[in-house]
Amino acid sequence: MRDIIGKSLTYIVRLFFVQIPMVITDKDLGEIRLVKNVQARRIIVRRKDGCLQLTYPSGVTMSFIEKTIVEMKPRLLKLLEKAPKSQLFTPDIEFRTFSFVLNLIESKSTSNYYMKLKDAVLTVSCPIGIDYGDAQVQSTIKNFVEKALRYEAKRLFPEKVKYYAQTFGFSFSTVKINKSRTRWGSCSSKKSINLSYYCMLLPEHLVDFVILHELCHTIEMNHGERFWQLLNQITGDKAKGLTKELKAFKMNW
Repeated sequence: MRDIIGKSLTYIVRLFFVQIPMVITDKDLGEIRLVKNVQARRIIVRRKDGCLQLTYPSGVTMSFIEKTIVEMKPRLLKLLEKAPKSQLFTPDIEFRTFSFVLNLIESKSTSNYYMKLKDAVLTVSCPIGIDYGDAQVQSTIKNFVEKALRYEAKRLFPEKVKYYAQTFGFSFSTVKINKSRTRWGSCSSKKSINLSYYCMLLPEHLVDFVILHELCHTIEMNHGERFWQLLNQITGDKAKGLTKELKAFKMNW
């Protein structure tokens, strides 16, 4: 279960395929990305990739957008205050999952973004001289990292589930990988195990714990006393402690 040598995964993103949204800067709110949506009926502001993204319908003028931002500013400031500090990807970052580390470099030989996952190293090559503080640059790099998270989760998690099911005598039907940010995992009444690929950001012992937790739900569908007795049995009486550690984990994403 400790084999972390992945198969090669390669992507290239050409700059002329990347849609760059308009960005305005407010002295209190920072950068705000403006995205036009012909299907939108009103202005909506959400947090995305560490900053605010304002979606507006066709026909809305810039002066109206600026006026709306001023009116919404108290609420938007509270929205930013609640936001966890987003991961900023720069060449000197130390970013790792339990199966790969990130190597972020700049290349003079290309104007494209390029990624390759091989031998437990995710290499992301960026055009020379880019601004790592730019929201679109961060979004492009983050998309590459997410592709690697999804790829590795699909490669590793089903084998882990199978291993622990066989070790402790559980049975399950399928393993599905999703992108949930609110739940590490779940188990359906048909014994289908669902795991978020964001589990890749956890230490490996917590990944294993999430899997064991969901396998216990194939027998006990609730969190009653028998569930905790079973989980304690297969974790060496560490169920409560590991649950506390998992809840305390902050996903910097």
